[in-house]
Amino acid sequence: MQRELLEEKLAILEAIKQRRANDPVHLWLPHDKQRAFINSVLGNEYYENWAFWANRAGKSDAGALCGAKQARFGLDNPRPAIGPHVTVYDRATSGWVVSLDFPSSRDIIQPKYFDNGFVPAGSTHAPFIPDREIEGYKGPGDRPSGWRVSDQVLRLKNGSIIGFKSADSGRKKFQGTERDWVHFDEEPPLDIYVECTLRVGARRLRVFGTCTLLPPEGQVGGVSWAFEKLIQPWQQKKLPGVQLFTASIYDNPHIPREDIARLEAKYPEGSLERRIRLNGELLPGLAGARAYAAFERSLHLKKLGPPEFRKPLCWMLDFNVQPMVSLIGQRVNGVFRVHKEIIQNPGSVIEMAYEFKRQYPTHGAEIWIYGDATGGHRDAQTGKSDYALLVGTLRDYPVPLRLRVPDRNPAVPDSINAVNRALKDEQGSINVEIDESCEDLPLDLENVLRDPHGGIKKTYNPKDPYFYRTHTSDSFRYWVSYEAPVTSEPLSSPRTVYQYTGRTTIRMPQYGNRERQR
Repeated sequence: MQRELLEEKLAILEAIKQRRANDPVHLWLPHDKQRAFINSVLGNEYYENWAFWANRAGKSDAGALCGAKQARFGLDNPRPAIGPHVTVYDRATSGWVVSLDFPSSRDIIQPKYFDNGFVPAGSTHAPFIPDREIEGYKGPGDRPSGWRVSDQVLRLKNGSIIGFKSADSGRKKFQGTERDWVHFDEEPPLDIYVECTLRVGARRLRVFGTCTLLPPEGQVGGVSWAFEKLIQPWQQKKLPGVQLFTASIYDNPHIPREDIARLEAKYPEGSLERRIRLNGELLPGLAGARAYAAFERSLHLKKLGPPEFRKPLCWMLDFNVQPMVSLIGQRVNGVFRVHKEIIQNPGSVIEMAYEFKRQYPTHGAEIWIYGDATGGHRDAQTGKSDYALLVGTLRDYPVPLRLRVPDRNPAVPDSINAVNRALKDEQGSINVEIDESCEDLPLDLENVLRDPHGGIKKTYNPKDPYFYRTHTSDSFRYWVSYEAPVTSEPLSSPRTVYQYTGRTTIRMPQYGNRERQR
């Protein structure tokens, strides 16, 4: 009897040895960048890991290995099921693998996880989940019943479940029960990212993404939300629970040199696509020329403190409902200083006026107001202009309010040039300082693009991350172009300044000291 048990045990050990020797999880050898990412995902230090890598750097392979391991071998802290005489630890997990669309899921990421019938010939590795691990597998040549094509759910023998999701199905398809892990293969829309992270259980939070930072299709500016929400805060050390990894195509030793040469010929040296697709640089994915190319965080962000009480306070506004933005600043010795952002989403002129009064109940000098010249047009519903509503709401403010708004806006290219000249003039002088507490204006100055006519590129799609760009920089542009204009045309008529003191309005013509740009 003991001999039979020993032989049976030896047979089991030999079977385990053979399975391990042929297991794609153990056969596949990741390169150094892949190994660092995998160790971080499966470790315990970070709850969210992202591989923002170049094309063909092996990001999807690394992500699939992480998901397959969690499905096959479970989490490090399994749930205990306690009975009267025994405690059973359940290592089964429930995860989602999120692709941009169904063809990407079927053709790219699923074949890396398991054999869905579309594994391409010449793959660098077999699927990380062998058929024998899938529920319903009966033997060689059998198609396991654990793969339900209709609902895109894979069930393993150990009870683990993987749902393959498509981002183009919309946010509602991601509402449901708690998950143990989520793998994003390419950057999803922001609302789906938020919804998925809400579904990951607190007992072992694991969110990981494998992406290339390319301009998302259909977006005007091509600004990646991940750049603003993940990369920049991570670079500023504001996301302690998140880790990011970069890799270039040159980090993958398995790519033939002739393939790299073909791609190098396709994407010119120094081009945006080459820097992202081949070099794997962390760029915002801009599709166009920056409007404010002279802006640099290291030069323009400062710790300013509160405005000087006895100097005029400059209040800049951009009249939109979503979002309604304004900036508070001062010009000191020719330097434009931005001390604070006030952003309401949604907002209104009256609400913005009350918020300004709450934050600045009084001041030791005049309040100078800057904005769009079209803000003086009458509103169809109220019959009043935005400025009339603003000043009317602040009619009891203790110091005079002065509107410093032109009769008509300068040409947009001229106002853009004025901002760039203030950021850095011909002598290299920096005449703009922005307080470190401001978040939206620096993002605008980094990401706002010019349109083909030299103006500002706009989008009116609220789902596009670029929709939230341009507003704070527009309000800043109104201020700079009024006080330090740069124009290609001579000023032939005076500008008008309106001063409000109580119930009295005084019309004060002033001639601009404009410089001619040749």
